[in-house]
Amino acid sequence: MISWQVKQQIIDQTNIVEVVGEVVQLSKKGSSYFGLCPFHNDRHPSMSVNQEKKMFNCFSCNTKGNVIYFWSRFNHISEDQATIQLAKRIGIEISESDNKEAIKNERLYKVMNEASNFYQFYLNNSEEGLVALDYLKARGIDEKIRNELKIGLASSERDYLNKALNQKNCSELDQIEVGLVKLDDKNNTYDTFRERIMFPITNPSGQIVGFSGRIYTKSDQAKYINSVDNAIFHKGQILYHFHEALDAIKKNDKIFLLEGFMDVIACMKAGINYGVATMGTALTSEHIKLILSATKNIVLFFDGDGAGINAMKKSCGILAGYGILPKAIVLPNNLDPDEYVKNFGVEKFLKYITENEKSAYQWLYDLALKNYIKGDLESTEKFKKEVFNFIRISKQNTIIEHFIRKLSTDTDISYDILVKDFGKSIYTTPSIEESFEIEQKKIKKPVRNNKIKPKVVRAYQIILRHMIESKEQFLIFNDKFSDTFYLDNSLIIYFEFIKKMALFYVDQEVMDHDDFLEIAKKLDEANGVTKYTDLAKTIFEDSLVNPKDLVEFEQCMKTIMECQTDLSRIRLYNKALETNDIDDIRNFENVRKDHVKILPREE
Repeated sequence: MISWQVKQQIIDQTNIVEVVGEVVQLSKKGSSYFGLCPFHNDRHPSMSVNQEKKMFNCFSCNTKGNVIYFWSRFNHISEDQATIQLAKRIGIEISESDNKEAIKNERLYKVMNEASNFYQFYLNNSEEGLVALDYLKARGIDEKIRNELKIGLASSERDYLNKALNQKNCSELDQIEVGLVKLDDKNNTYDTFRERIMFPITNPSGQIVGFSGRIYTKSDQAKYINSVDNAIFHKGQILYHFHEALDAIKKNDKIFLLEGFMDVIACMKAGINYGVATMGTALTSEHIKLILSATKNIVLFFDGDGAGINAMKKSCGILAGYGILPKAIVLPNNLDPDEYVKNFGVEKFLKYITENEKSAYQWLYDLALKNYIKGDLESTEKFKKEVFNFIRISKQNTIIEHFIRKLSTDTDISYDILVKDFGKSIYTTPSIEESFEIEQKKIKKPVRNNKIKPKVVRAYQIILRHMIESKEQFLIFNDKFSDTFYLDNSLIIYFEFIKKMALFYVDQEVMDHDDFLEIAKKLDEANGVTKYTDLAKTIFEDSLVNPKDLVEFEQCMKTIMECQTDLSRIRLYNKALETNDIDDIRNFENVRKDHVKILPREE
C-alpha cells in the first residue's frame, strides 16, 4: 500500500480542477467550479471543485474527497492505482517500497489475463471445445455473448494451463497464489480447473481477477467451482459483470442484482445489459458502495424460492442502512431468469419484467399474503409477524404506516391495535440483522487449521535450488530465519536439507549438484528411504527455476515469512481459545496487532 505521505504529496501538487475538468465540464462561480456530478444521475450542476481546498463535493449525493479519491471512483480503480496514474502526470516517481504491492498485483493480473487467453483459445481450437460450444449454443449463448464475456474452456488434461503459463514466463508461485494451479502430495503441479466452461471475473476497472468454472458434461462434481480469495480477488468486493455493465447501468440509471452468471446472461439475451450478480455471497457494504457509484435505482432479481425470498429480505435490510428502497422482480413458479427465458422466450420475459417490477417491500407483502388464510387466528398471527419483520428493517415511517394500513384492510384488524402490536414487537422480536448476529454468537469459534499452503512448499523447492547455487543466498536465508525456519512437520524434508547445507557451507564456498546429491543419499541411508534423493532430482530437473533471478529468491523469502507469521498467529489463537487464559489472549492480540497497519485517516 502506498504511504499516506506520498499520497499527500500527489494531492498537494496536482491541480484538482484540471483533473476533474478533463472528464466533467466545469463553470467557475466565485472561488469554486461547478459541474454535473458523475457519481449520480445529475441533471443540474451540483458538484463543486475547489483548488485551494484540494477537494470536490457533490451537494446532492454527498460524494466528496480529494483528487485521488475522485480519480479512483471515476475510473473504478483502487486508490493506489489512481495515485500511480496521477503521479505520472506530474512527473513523480513512486518508490520501489511504495510500489511493491502494485507491481505484485500487476504480475498477478498478467497471470489471470494469460489464463483467460488460453481458455478462450482452447474453447475455439480443440476437439473438447467442439463439445463445449455445442453445449453453449444449446443454452442460447451465441458467439457475441461468448466474446463479450470472454468465455473459455479448461482442458480435461492434468496441466495444460500450467504448461501454457510457464511458456508465458508466469511464475508458478503466482499461479498457485491466484488459485489456478495446485500441488499434489508429491509436489507436482496440476490445473485447478479441468473440463469446465470458464467465466472470467473482472474487478471494477476491468482487470481479470478470478474465474468460475462450470461443468458441461455429466459429472458428480460440483456444478460450479470458483477462484479462492487472494491478493487481487475478494468475493465480498466483486460483482460479476459490473465493469462490463457500467455504461448500460449509467445510461438506464438502473441495475438488476441477480443470483448467478446464467441469470446475467439470460438478461443479456433479452437486451438487458445492466445486470450483475454476487459471487455466491450475501450482499455486502462493499457491493453497495460499488453499486451506488453508478446508480441508486436497484432492482433485486432473485429466485422465488425460500432462499431467494430470504436473500431479498436481508438485502432490503442492508440497503435500508443506506437510505435505499429497492424494487424487485420475482418470477413465477420459483423459476430463475435463465429457466424463464428457456421455457417462455425473450418476448414474454421482457413483458413480465415490465409488468411486475415493483417495490421489494410490496413483493414481500404480496408473497406473505398468498399464504394467509382469512379468519384463521394462527395464520393471522403468522402473517402479521412476517409483515412486521420486513417493514421494521425499512427504517422508513412511510413504509411502516403504509403496510400496517394494508395489513389492517386485509385482516379486518383495526389500525390502532396493529400499531400497538407493532410497537411491542420492536422490543420482543429481533430484526433480521439481529437474528443473524444472535445465531453467529451461538456458533462456537472453531480451532484454526495450520495447514501449509501449496505455494509455501513450492517456495521451499525453488529456494533450495537458489541456495545450492549460491552460498551468499544461503547465508541471507539462514540469517533471516536462523533457528526459526522450522515451521511445520509437513516441511521437515526441506529443513533436514537446510541443516546439512549449513554444515557443508561452514568449510566450503561452493556446492555443486554432486555435493547436494551426496547429502541426499546420506539422509536416505540414515532414514531408510529414497525420498531425499527423489526430491534432489526433482529440484535439479525443474527447468522453470532461475537461480540467478534475485526477484524470484525474494519472492520465495516473502512467501516463507508470511507463512511463519500466519502459523505463529494461528498457534497463539488456538492456545488462547483452548485455555481462555488472559495472558494467552493478550499474546495473540499483540501478534495480531503487530501485523495490522494503521493508516492516518484522509480528510
